[in-house]
Amino acid sequence: MSKSPKKKASSSSLVSSSQGQSPKKEASSPLASASEGPGDAKKSHFFFWPEWTDAEVNAEKWDAAKASKDVKLFDDPEGQVELPASLRVHTWKRPSEYIVIKTPVVVENEAAFDLTSANEHLLSSELMRWIISEIYILWNVCNTEKGMPVSIEAVSNPWRPWEHIFSLCKAVKGHMPLFNAYGKYVIKLYWMGSWRKITVDDMLPFDKDNNLLLPATTNQSELWPMLLAKGILKVASTDISVSGSGRELGEFTVIHCLTGWIAEIIPLKSWFTGNIWEFLRGNIAQFQLEEERSEEKTTTADLTTVMDSNVDEINCESPTTPKSKATGLTPTPLMVVCASYQPLHLLEKRTSVLTKMADSSESLRQVGLSQLYSHPVLLNRTRDCPLVAPPKPPPVPNWKLVRPRKQTNITDEPKETPIQKPEQFIEVSSPFINFKLMTMAAHDMEQGVVRRTGYNSNLTSFSEMDDGEDDHTQNDIIQNSLNTLDATETSQVTAEDKKKDDSIASDKVGVETSSNPEKETEGTDKQRVQTAKESNSALLQSHDALASEKPLLQETWVDLLNFTKCFQTLLIFHNPNTYTHQCKMSHFKNSISSQLSATALSNAVASTHSVSTPARQPDSTGTIHTESADHFLFVDNLLPTEIVICFSALVHWGESAEEKRESSTRPGSLTAKPFSWKSIVSELPVMQFQTTASKAALLSLPPGRHVLHIHTRALFAIHLHLCCMSPFVFGDEETVMPHLDKESLRFCEQAVMILRALGRVVGCFSDPEELPLATKDLERTHGVGIQQQRVFNEAVYQMFCSALGRKLTSEELFAVQTLTGDPSHHCSNNKATDARPVDDTPKGWNGRQATDQEMQAATVLQAGWKGYLVREILTAARPGTKENLTVTKTLQEMWAPVESDIEKHAVFLLRHMVTNGEGIAEGYPCREDECNRITFTDYSVPIPEVANSWILIFREVFHVPKDMLLVPKIFSPLPICVVHVINNDTLEEIPRVFNRVEPHIYTPNKAGYTFVAEAHSGDTSVIGGKWRMRLIGSREPLPQLARDTPSNNFSVKELKGYYIPNEKNIICRHVVKVSSDHNATVQFQTSKSDVYIKLTILDHEKEIASNQGKGHAIIPVYCFLASNGSSVAQAGARQDQGSLTAEGRVTGGGGGKEGSDQHPTGTLFHKYYVQAEVLQKSWPLDDSLNSFIQKLRDIERNEMKVFGDILEDTSEPVGMDQQKMDSQKSTLKSHKAKEREKDKDKLTKSNSSIDQILDVSKPHWTLRVVSEHSETDSIEVKKDTERLEEIRAMKLAWEAAEPGRAAKAHQTRLRYLKQLESHTGNTAEGQELVTAEAASVGTQPQTQQSGDFSVLSQNFGKNDIDYTPFIRRSLPKPRLKDEVLEEEQRRECSEKFQSFRLIWDNILEQRQQERITRKEMMKRHVETYIGFQDIVDDYRQKLMHAREAFCSGILEEQSHKKKDELPVEPVEQEKFDPTQAQPSGRKSGNKKK
Repeated sequence: MSKSPKKKASSSSLVSSSQGQSPKKEASSPLASASEGPGDAKKSHFFFWPEWTDAEVNAEKWDAAKASKDVKLFDDPEGQVELPASLRVHTWKRPSEYIVIKTPVVVENEAAFDLTSANEHLLSSELMRWIISEIYILWNVCNTEKGMPVSIEAVSNPWRPWEHIFSLCKAVKGHMPLFNAYGKYVIKLYWMGSWRKITVDDMLPFDKDNNLLLPATTNQSELWPMLLAKGILKVASTDISVSGSGRELGEFTVIHCLTGWIAEIIPLKSWFTGNIWEFLRGNIAQFQLEEERSEEKTTTADLTTVMDSNVDEINCESPTTPKSKATGLTPTPLMVVCASYQPLHLLEKRTSVLTKMADSSESLRQVGLSQLYSHPVLLNRTRDCPLVAPPKPPPVPNWKLVRPRKQTNITDEPKETPIQKPEQFIEVSSPFINFKLMTMAAHDMEQGVVRRTGYNSNLTSFSEMDDGEDDHTQNDIIQNSLNTLDATETSQVTAEDKKKDDSIASDKVGVETSSNPEKETEGTDKQRVQTAKESNSALLQSHDALASEKPLLQETWVDLLNFTKCFQTLLIFHNPNTYTHQCKMSHFKNSISSQLSATALSNAVASTHSVSTPARQPDSTGTIHTESADHFLFVDNLLPTEIVICFSALVHWGESAEEKRESSTRPGSLTAKPFSWKSIVSELPVMQFQTTASKAALLSLPPGRHVLHIHTRALFAIHLHLCCMSPFVFGDEETVMPHLDKESLRFCEQAVMILRALGRVVGCFSDPEELPLATKDLERTHGVGIQQQRVFNEAVYQMFCSALGRKLTSEELFAVQTLTGDPSHHCSNNKATDARPVDDTPKGWNGRQATDQEMQAATVLQAGWKGYLVREILTAARPGTKENLTVTKTLQEMWAPVESDIEKHAVFLLRHMVTNGEGIAEGYPCREDECNRITFTDYSVPIPEVANSWILIFREVFHVPKDMLLVPKIFSPLPICVVHVINNDTLEEIPRVFNRVEPHIYTPNKAGYTFVAEAHSGDTSVIGGKWRMRLIGSREPLPQLARDTPSNNFSVKELKGYYIPNEKNIICRHVVKVSSDHNATVQFQTSKSDVYIKLTILDHEKEIASNQGKGHAIIPVYCFLASNGSSVAQAGARQDQGSLTAEGRVTGGGGGKEGSDQHPTGTLFHKYYVQAEVLQKSWPLDDSLNSFIQKLRDIERNEMKVFGDILEDTSEPVGMDQQKMDSQKSTLKSHKAKEREKDKDKLTKSNSSIDQILDVSKPHWTLRVVSEHSETDSIEVKKDTERLEEIRAMKLAWEAAEPGRAAKAHQTRLRYLKQLESHTGNTAEGQELVTAEAASVGTQPQTQQSGDFSVLSQNFGKNDIDYTPFIRRSLPKPRLKDEVLEEEQRRECSEKFQSFRLIWDNILEQRQQERITRKEMMKRHVETYIGFQDIVDDYRQKLMHAREAFCSGILEEQSHKKKDELPVEPVEQEKFDPTQAQPSGRKSGNKKK
């Protein structure tokens, strides 16, 4: 669409206005006040059209500036509307500028209108054709009957197009808009799920030939078509056509905009012709002959349907609903069916598509339509019979019916049964049927074709039609022949023509002719056209007289086969008010563009019945995120369900036509697929489509319970509208999930059927005739086999106990056993048996076992009692006996409370059967509904107000009473939140998929399951936020919390430090000490996010729990056991579980095995370490950090010195005597050293506090140990200095055992170093001579330091290297090599050779055996292949024999038929001419010879 010239900056006119807004507030909005001119304050470029409210329209100031004469008329603040690209705008005019004979009016003729005669120049625009056609269709559907107008009295609330226009009137029913000289009008149109208020002005576009470029009636003083079209064009501008299609509109429909009816678009395919016919027969009227109508009048006289439509005061008629003649009301339609076809693509290159286009064009030409001028048509009726009833055959005399003769036609050719084509026609209505064919001459005259005499023929084209349509075709030709003149000429005289004088006009024509010779010919042509028009003024008058009488839509019949060739899509408009259940949802983006002003952001509006959610703001790169929404649809129905889903998307806003063409807008999409909260498997979508405006689709669901996940996405706004005749639930999770706790309707229906069948058995238990039938009916209803019959019997017993609310008496128990025919013990009072005390045993049987004879006696007694009971049950089950009457009376008394609440007890019965009987649920259709039955419980805790940090939110233990499927679902305002579930017995973590715990069947255990939730807070803390976990299961009971309420009052011990690379790749190592058993969560984090780390918990250097991660690792929960006797029993129980180390998997808690040889048997000693390692050398450091790392290493080296401060002053060696004299001093110094060590411990503690303040720019790590706030004092975590303490203790022990040892060692070291220095000095002189000689020959002399080092290294190499390991060993005593020694050596060699031979022979034998095995295997393979081939050959032979037998049978049958048919003709010939029968037989015989 090309953008027309604007007089001012345009905008998209989306102003929000709340309901009940005062006029004063309205005046302050950019589009509210009528007094607002174009020179007012700067307006925002982006607004939403406000929702419609009658109060705002009633308070509108239409002519606030009318009193002042010099004031400028109203201009649309949004700018002029965008017209299609095929219409070129030259000027814009007010109605008063070209209508001067009389005052313009909005509506003049309320009975009828003609939008085709005066708008031929607009038919080149596809959008204009759709606007005109759909207005005609809507008028025809709502206000006419069988194509003829209906009187006002016959229609209670007719639809009038001008009722969408408001000007100088109140918003009341049946209002009439008036002409506003100020030029302000309000249009009421439906858009994005609600009626909108759209403001337009009366500026009208004209082309260079002074043709109005908006639809108009034949009376151009009427303004309603132009004003309504301007509003429709505004809404249509929000749609985008498919790129490359050449169309002017996408999926925008005018009927949806004018009525709010839902437009369902169905593509037509030729291979679905049968389905299309069945659909049309069921949804539109059917053509009937007069005789059939008279027969059906008696049956349909009482069937009248009156349906009131509340879609904003529009009541319309549907072809599919009967009319009520008694009341005279037009019922509201359920649906209106239209068809459309696409325009011709002249640039198409695919041959297959060109073939289809040619067939479609020819088919359309036959029915009077043109492929070039696509538009929607209305489907009125279907016809499966001829238009005129065929004449009845003459009556046959009775004497001819006695022995009727068979009519035979003797021919040489074989007879072919004629194929009768079924009568299948569809009646279509359109305002453009045969229209262009009749107006071609006048159209060509306007284009200057008068000069070409080759196309001046006035012959009309004929189309192939039935005989019954001749009269109709003649009428069409007569009516359309009036259109051969220029239809745009009207009886109104423009203001310019009124002011101009004829002489002045002739002078101007002369000037134009002299200036441009080409315009002379154009003026001559126009003069000829004008002359032709004036000569046919009589025809024009007759045309105006017949304009109101002719039907608005022309009708024709289309064959079904040609229907799919002519049209490509079906447009089905559903009236949402005819559906009993409907729901709307809307999501509008707060930020439409980065250019939005604050006013526009605050004015984003959604429907009054919808939900408006804010969208994400654009990011720093300017990328605009799409608006997406997730909803859930829940349906539970015993019958198939059909839901109409209408999806509206706003994919662009506030863009010019050029920007639309340049930008690649992504259409909005809707996807609906089955969903279950108990599964992570993604199902295939059942519905998926895209749209740029509004589109609907029919969702068909089979009987049962269904949950669908509906995901929608669009750039700016989304609207969903669901309509259905059955109840459904639509919304978010919080809306849908509470409805899934109940049993499905199919489950309840099946349960009630079973219980009613059981009730019929109880009712006729004493009737010998009805009882067998009722019993068979019960068996057929519950459908369980012999193996599950016992489960059904037990369920019946439990159902009676539940209904009565107590245990059954002996009589009632016997009655139930008789009813079920089962004397088993499961029908006895198990509760009474279980309630019996265990010690209720005779004294003589305490402490002894029964003998074999006693066991046999007990077995005999039990068998006898069971036999007696079975006989009693059989007797009571036989009708007519006394026992049967007693049991019947008891059962009827028990059945009364069951029947009072039959649905509840029926569900209890069937649920007990399904739960306790394996495979019973598979026999019922309701088994498919079990996946959508859920129950849930929520647990919520407050979120700590911490910013940009890791936090532990939740850690609780749950106990599972029985096997159940559970799914935890998290609702958290934090961006990152992960849940871990740990089995406390096996120490394993439940697997996770995409950081979500997968559905898992939890089994009962002793210690339960620990649910741990960790999160990372964002840059800003969440104030007053709530974290919620929802446990979803199939049915109650759900897991029980170990304590009453969850708590997240945790204490965190946080340790930090710098990373120092080392050979073992250990980042840090800490010791954990606990005074009592302590549950803790350990988390480790590095400053670099892509470091692969491993977090490990060690007990005596044995790995018992570990986890790996990238920049972050966590052990969700671990129980540190105390090292004292009180926890021996607990630790022993944990020892039995064994140690678990999981690579890449979190292990929960528990201790490892402790060897009995390492610790005393009385107590257990645990020594826990928490260690973090770097994996795969993934933490490299820059060279710029070398100095910093060296400083850290020096600090560690200084911490390892024990006597450094004692020996700092000692610089000279001291003798032994001096050492003895100073022994006492050294002892005192050792005591001082111990004191210094204590001081160092204090310093290390202070250093640990100092380490908490780190330079975040340096590589560092953080270790967190989280525990309950009440158990904080029972755990201690500190750096592992055990090795350093051991070295210190060792040195102190040496010093204590030998005082002065440290000083002596220090002096010895100094003496050795001095000796080395002196030795180095002696060799330095010779080195100087060598260096001098080297300098004489030109070599570089070495420095004194390097020479000393080289000499020192040479002397060290000569004197200190031990070569003994490299010397060959020899015997302690030499031995003579004699014969005995040689024999021994020979024997040893032979033994070696022999052992090698044995090994080699074994290898060869093994290889030979493998070779034989391979050959046998190959042989078996060949035999197997041959066997398979033989079997295939046998089957093939059998198949061929069967085929030959079948073919031979067919051939024989055909030969027999031929033999049977051949004698018939000779016999008949003998009857007529016996003399010629014999010669003909002989001739045929001679020919055969």
